[in-house]
Amino acid sequence: MTRRRWWSPVLWGIAILALAVVVLQYIPSGEVEIAPGITGNLRTMVHVSHGHRPGPGRLLMVAIDVGPVSELQYLLGQLNPTVEFQPATQVLGPLNMNQYVQYNDALMQQSQWSAEVAGERLAGLNARVITVPGAVVLGLVPHSAAKGKIQPGALITRIGPYAVSSVNAVRAIMHHFHVGETVPVTVVQNGHTRVVSVRTTRIKGDPDPAIGVYISALQKPVIPRHVVIHAGQIGGPSAGMMFALEIYDQITGHNIAHGQIVAGTGEILPNGQVVEIGGVAQKVVTVYRAGARVFVVPKANYPKARAMAQRMGYHMKIFPVTNVRQALSDIESATSSSG
Repeated sequence: MTRRRWWSPVLWGIAILALAVVVLQYIPSGEVEIAPGITGNLRTMVHVSHGHRPGPGRLLMVAIDVGPVSELQYLLGQLNPTVEFQPATQVLGPLNMNQYVQYNDALMQQSQWSAEVAGERLAGLNARVITVPGAVVLGLVPHSAAKGKIQPGALITRIGPYAVSSVNAVRAIMHHFHVGETVPVTVVQNGHTRVVSVRTTRIKGDPDPAIGVYISALQKPVIPRHVVIHAGQIGGPSAGMMFALEIYDQITGHNIAHGQIVAGTGEILPNGQVVEIGGVAQKVVTVYRAGARVFVVPKANYPKARAMAQRMGYHMKIFPVTNVRQALSDIESATSSSG
């Protein structure tokens, strides 16, 4: 009679656990992980023509990491207090991940010119916004017939024989067509005009035919000082407020950081209003790790930012703001009064 080895069940348990880990690694969770990301030193990202050389200290923008996770990553993430999970349908909406990235790239472009106008206005210059006739494409709906024909960033100027004067005009124009009809669409991209044929479709919840694109008004800044912003691979609108403050700093030479590391986040409108953004709790972690002890956030995001700082035991000043002028005042107050 052979005596059963005591460690055989242990080995079997380890094998089953290892198999479960492998399987869970490849099962989509249906969740998106929002995690701490990176900061960007704005003095290296923003250049204002004939601007002042940035003084000591740094103004930082901040980005988060967003991506779908497996069941294993989701389970392990429950042990990490710095990450957050949300249903993919809530974060991405009808977009896949590639479309979501394209959409955020378009939002980043828009945030840059909004910041240019707001920053130069803050500095006392006569910056303004003009609206260009047409409708700019922000992204494509899933399974759009326009895929490969119309790219994000293209300006739609005509649908069939009808000129597109504004975004609102598009809906009225589409009344002239039927679902399944192929229509010529005139687009302008990178200075080139072309006509593409797109088969109309029906979008869920909309009885009118559509060409399968997300559109917005195309507005352009008219600014006295030329500005160049290098955002790299960072997308989304949340760096807008800090772009505006850096532009202001380079125009005026006020050195609002006063030798300190100051971070901020918030979408900005051309009139200087600061709008709520996502992922603020993870951004608290990112900027603290980067050495910032002053953090400016939209007023609506403040409770969540403050809660994360307290949870992590961070000693930092977090300011809730509704506009860029208030952000400027809070930063200068916090940095000039510190020893």
